Amino acid sequence: MICHRFLVVAALVLSACDQRTSRPNVLLITIDTLRADRLGCYGYARARSPHIDRLAAQGALFERAYTTLPRTTQSIASILTGRYPKSHGARGLFSTLSPANLTLAEILQDQGYDTAAFVSNLFLRPGQGFEQGFKRYDNPPARWDGDSAGPISSAALDWLKGRPAGQPFFLWVHYLDPHWTYRPGPPFDSLFDPGFMEPFTLYDDLEAGRLTKGQVIFENRLNPRQVAHVASLYDGEIAQVDAALADLLDYAARPDLKPLLVVLTSDHGESLGEHGYHFAHGEYLYQETLRVPLVVSFPGQIPAGLRVEALVENVDVMPTIVALVGLHRVQAVDGRPLLVPGAAAGQGIPGAWGAAPGRSMIFAESDFQLIHPENRRYYIPGPAGKWSSAFDGRYKLIHIPRSGGEILEFYDLADDPGETHNLEGIAPPPEPRHRLLRELQRFVDYDAGAPNQPREIDPEERRRLKSLGYIN
Repeated sequence: MICHRFLVVAALVLSACDQRTSRPNVLLITIDTLRADRLGCYGYARARSPHIDRLAAQGALFERAYTTLPRTTQSIASILTGRYPKSHGARGLFSTLSPANLTLAEILQDQGYDTAAFVSNLFLRPGQGFEQGFKRYDNPPARWDGDSAGPISSAALDWLKGRPAGQPFFLWVHYLDPHWTYRPGPPFDSLFDPGFMEPFTLYDDLEAGRLTKGQVIFENRLNPRQVAHVASLYDGEIAQVDAALADLLDYAARPDLKPLLVVLTSDHGESLGEHGYHFAHGEYLYQETLRVPLVVSFPGQIPAGLRVEALVENVDVMPTIVALVGLHRVQAVDGRPLLVPGAAAGQGIPGAWGAAPGRSMIFAESDFQLIHPENRRYYIPGPAGKWSSAFDGRYKLIHIPRSGGEILEFYDLADDPGETHNLEGIAPPPEPRHRLLRELQRFVDYDAGAPNQPREIDPEERRRLKSLGYIN
């Protein structure tokens, strides 16, 4: 690990000697539990996401971006380090990010950036390692239960307005609102389902112990109309975050703060009932929880309206930002820059950045901590029970460990984008199946380096974990 940090720092120093004075400001926006297909810029007709959509129209939108692990701890660690979970070491939900990792904030701070983070999530609290490199790290317990988009934007704005001029900044904001429980405030609570009149007791039933979250996720005790209503509340949470972004995006785009690089993404998506998996993430590896939005706006450098079809992963975010601010080379990471200078020639911006070649294969693994007991498809406790998947842009293979023999699921997403027809055992095309299985076997590491059971959970933490839907 020490060698890894030395290699990265040495390469960055060599590539950056005389460029510190012209660094762009950087705003990284991560929105917890945000599915790409619930945003207007990704084609969702009902979306109310005008500010995110405008940001996407100003720069590059990546159509096929995926998380490496659909839970916050591991995914945010990959975004900040450019490394897969098996490389950065944060393998379970309760993991910490080791100081042996070199984070994006540390790199930019070393290059003279003023660094600050205003975030919301129990698993990103101070002491978990995500504060590495941030001069200001703001994540008070009052934000850990859910809807805090407004306070986060306000705190970030106050910091921007109060900081001295003349020094580039790196600002990270992380919004929790779309995470369970979906309880947006007015008018977003009725924005997507104004005609709903049925009695709705789901949250009361959960709080009173008449239902467990595991029963909601895996047994679905709601009728179809109520399922649709809960999904509309999820959409309301997204709209609530989008509205909270308005003032922050407007202020950060002021002429005196340019040039400004903005990157917006999510740690993972959310299943809203697909595959019998309701309002959850982390345990399965279907597209609803793996596909995430990724938008990169850099006016004057990236052509507006660029849409990129290449396969990309969240480990690519860090090296992309490093390249765009002029550092160019990052060693000992798993990610790669998604944009290269000069690749968008002819689009009206001399030397404009365009899309780099995409990946031929992307991988994902599931979590292994806080698995609901109602989940009948997690057969082996602990790290050995993790699911894993490989996807080449058309074909996808999912591996599910089981003591009685592994389970494989094989999908052709060109014909079956919803992953509803498992071709394994029927007639999977042999060449892609063999290729994906071979690549997956090379990638997978079931020795997660952490015990199955997390440390002792105190009563307050248990309350918060229950409110977020992680435990019954």
